[in-house]
Amino acid sequence: MKVTATVLLNYIRCRRFAALNDAETEYTSQDYSVNSKNHYANYINMFQDIFFEHNQSVEKNLNLSYDFHADIQLSDNFHYQNGNNLYVLINKTSKDFLKLAFRDGKQRIDLFYKNSENIYEIRECNTLDKESNYDDKIQKLLTRTDDLGRVVYRYAFKKYLFQKVNPNTPNKIYFVMLNSDYVYDGYQYTKNLYSIFDFSYLYKDYKDIIDADIYRMINHIELNDFTPCALVRNECNKEDDFECKFVNFCYAHLPKENSIFDFFHAMRGFDETTEQGVIHHDTYDLINEGHVDISDIPISWLKDEKHLMQRYCLESGLMYVNEHKIEALLKTLKYPLIYLDFEALPCLLPRYKGEKPYSQSVFQYSIHVELKENYLEKDGIKHYEFITNPTIDQRRELVENLIRIINTYDSSVVVYHQTFEELRLKEMQELFPEYRIELQKIIDRLFDLEEVLKNNKKFYLENGFSEYESSRYNFYHKKLLGSYSLKKVVKVFNKTACQDLVIKDGVAAYKAYMSLENLEPTERDKTIQNLLDYCKEDTYSMFEIIQGLKKNLSKNFRIT
Repeated sequence: MKVTATVLLNYIRCRRFAALNDAETEYTSQDYSVNSKNHYANYINMFQDIFFEHNQSVEKNLNLSYDFHADIQLSDNFHYQNGNNLYVLINKTSKDFLKLAFRDGKQRIDLFYKNSENIYEIRECNTLDKESNYDDKIQKLLTRTDDLGRVVYRYAFKKYLFQKVNPNTPNKIYFVMLNSDYVYDGYQYTKNLYSIFDFSYLYKDYKDIIDADIYRMINHIELNDFTPCALVRNECNKEDDFECKFVNFCYAHLPKENSIFDFFHAMRGFDETTEQGVIHHDTYDLINEGHVDISDIPISWLKDEKHLMQRYCLESGLMYVNEHKIEALLKTLKYPLIYLDFEALPCLLPRYKGEKPYSQSVFQYSIHVELKENYLEKDGIKHYEFITNPTIDQRRELVENLIRIINTYDSSVVVYHQTFEELRLKEMQELFPEYRIELQKIIDRLFDLEEVLKNNKKFYLENGFSEYESSRYNFYHKKLLGSYSLKKVVKVFNKTACQDLVIKDGVAAYKAYMSLENLEPTERDKTIQNLLDYCKEDTYSMFEIIQGLKKNLSKNFRIT
């Protein structure tokens, strides 16, 4: 059995993983390295080519293997080798590592510093103020269940393997990450695109950990015990990038609707007040004890008004609507209403001038204009759409058309979860400063429909609502299952909404867009139409939500 760092991380999650897993497919099933066969494949290959172009003396692709045990072969890849130095490219930015800092007295000191060779190293500190949190930051990097710690764990595994194969060879292993601050000039990628990290300072602590984890994995394999075991948040990684592939199987006893996870902020747990004091119940402890449903949590533990609202709606089957708050916010709308939605691509490498690694590059918009209150045709003449050609920079054309349509009017621009659209518009201002004023006119008119359903505390306090009333949510239905996603909300009012869509969510949308270059013309046209249908559904859904809310407000309520 071939064991990479990722394979090892999977097998030590719990004893059950080994019994459920097919060892023959594990080596290739989950590769989180730069060579992952995923939707970023083309850009990842470009990343390798750029690095190789800047470091032509290095040799490409080195695979090492070591027979650790009769049935266990440690094996992993190094993308480049230059003498004793080995380089591994990973599809992650350096941002989170470079944000790490520790306190020393009144000083805030960056944990990583750039040495004379322009390589980031961990700052060694032996004389620190007793209140310093330096050790906490180091421990974060030594914790494999932490996102950053998992990166360092993979580094340690590769170093462990290399030293097993070459015990007497001095070597350096470097991890190469994208520089999140790099701005592409539109012509040529430079060395500033990436940052190089040396984690060797931590290896002295990790060496014994890796050793012990390999034996732990072997023990799990030999036990071959697939009986249920305790679910652990940081091992299962439910709904996380490193989610265990058996999550659906191990969590099958939780109800699909209104499980304990559907409570708002469920991971915070619940507090029980007793004569002896307050007892805190961790959510995963409760699940392992059999409390899997919203109804399994005693009402006396629900101290949050939002949790009580959820419980009320579930048990009564009624919809919670705070008429006065919803009406107050809707009354601030100015007609004609312009419904706007963007689709954007979080591209690993910046595609065009002015973008950064993982920039949200807007490739599509949909606009519906409701000229007359309560009337809007989904496919009518007041629907506008734009999708860019993935092989051409059409951002300017997109922005110009956007401004032309929206600034024909001086009225409310309705979006859902305003932060996303607002950030994209501000990025457009940076890219095209000549349109800054016109884009600001759009930003200043944004209206967040999500706040109508949830809350806008500042608005309500400024408009005479009490602190208590201003802190509560405005709307809930048991169908929401703890989520205010646009598609969940619209289905409360139109159960057939979104059901005919081929593309179901934003991730599927940008994956479909990235695939366009490689599709045959007929399939490409079909995919483009699916993308247009998806984005159109989002803007029309906002109209449907407002219409649905009005039916539950004061009789004959109108905005105008």
